[in-house]
Amino acid sequence: MVTSNKINTIGIIIPKPGTEFLPFVGMDILGGIGEVANEKKYNMLLDWEEGLGGTKVLDLVRSGIVRGLVFFLPLNDVTTFRALNDLNFPYVLMSRPPEGVYCSWVDVDNVDAAYQATVSLIKAGHTRISFSSPGPIEFLVSSDRHSGYRQALLSHNISYDESYVSIGNGDIQSGKAAMTHFLSLKEPPTALIAGSNLLAIGMLESLKEHGLDHRDKAIITFDDSPLAESYGISAIHIPTNTIAKESARLLIKRIGHTRRVEPENIVIDAQLIVRNTFVPVR
Repeated sequence: MVTSNKINTIGIIIPKPGTEFLPFVGMDILGGIGEVANEKKYNMLLDWEEGLGGTKVLDLVRSGIVRGLVFFLPLNDVTTFRALNDLNFPYVLMSRPPEGVYCSWVDVDNVDAAYQATVSLIKAGHTRISFSSPGPIEFLVSSDRHSGYRQALLSHNISYDESYVSIGNGDIQSGKAAMTHFLSLKEPPTALIAGSNLLAIGMLESLKEHGLDHRDKAIITFDDSPLAESYGISAIHIPTNTIAKESARLLIKRIGHTRRVEPENIVIDAQLIVRNTFVPVR
């Protein structure tokens, strides 16, 4: 085997295939990292960790196969990241790091993105606004977006109501289940924030099944995709391709330093794209 100091390969750690975080953004991420890797003469290796505190990533590092890692892994995995810090091994997160982890990262401000989405609905006259997470709140992106949603309500003197919050799997069925639950409430929400494109589509389909349509509820989703655009769903656009490119550049820069260096953080702007499902209170 060629010795590790001659191998220009970076590893990309993603959620396990089949989970809700890969649809639509996966190719943006691989394309962005791949473009920079190709430019800098690096190869890519794709892998995933089964769960929190797993050993697969550390085994990969110790094997010498990769010179650095980019994580698109929204798990609050303090154990693995601290171990990488102890080894002084180069890595970059495509998300805000877990509390207590000191590292380089690139992301949008998900707290602010959710805050702005919620405020836009409040300014449109909505006071009964729901939030549907694409996965467990333990996922950093879910936690941050839920936090921004809650902060927006409280800053506008709107009570936080647990019955307006659902935790799903990020798929269409979760969106349908969330909407069915919300419609069953004595005072259903008039606006909904969906944690993924598929959740939002499920919500729209559920509305149709209940004899309603997009004009009866305001819906904003996150990440955006051609599918969301085709359904006319308003979205907080997250520029994942840009995040991926900047993450790869940071990593390759970090690989070039043999000594410990100060982590760098890059925050990319998110943008609200208004489409058919942005419905003011009548």
